[in-house]
Amino acid sequence: MISASHITIQRNGVDIITDFSIEIAPGHITALIGPNGSGKSTLLAALAGDLAVTHGEIQCDARTIDTYSIEELARLRSLSPQSQRFTMSFTVGDVLRMACTNSGDFSSIKNAVLALDIERLQHRKVTSLSGGEQQRVSIAMAIAQSASYLFLDEPFAAQDLESASRIKSHLRVAAENGIGIIVVAHVEAETLGWCDSVVRLPSR
Repeated sequence: MISASHITIQRNGVDIITDFSIEIAPGHITALIGPNGSGKSTLLAALAGDLAVTHGEIQCDARTIDTYSIEELARLRSLSPQSQRFTMSFTVGDVLRMACTNSGDFSSIKNAVLALDIERLQHRKVTSLSGGEQQRVSIAMAIAQSASYLFLDEPFAAQDLESASRIKSHLRVAAENGIGIIVVAHVEAETLGWCDSVVRLPSR
């Protein structure tokens, strides 16, 4: 379990997150919602171990998150950011193989490709894809990493209804297989019935 206990995150001396606690359990999907500027993406980065907290602590399996090495973090969690910028002209297949931490085991890549319906894109350059296609590749990269926890920052922002439904279905299956999932969503709680819990951040 990943748990944050009474954490505060500051930027330039200003609180972005104040005295906040949350638990992300294996096999559980948590949606993180709130108005623009409430710190959803900041909190996600901190839970992933990519951003230090000012006060409080984040733990996983009785270890503080900042004691994990880069390699350990890669096995622990994968993150699909709100906006993935691809600048190198690799193919989709190339970036998925780079994301796969289990050398020689391509089953996670196959699962990600099928889940995100990007099989036809595998030989395309990522820089040539539309915004929605790039977002699906980013999510597929996170899935292919085969980590214990999956963090997604607004994964439906550039998706049509069919693609969004496909992603949700895969996340439910992943949770049933024991993956802990946290999703930042810019929607109302009433539309998140497919999640196990919804946490709302207050406006600042």
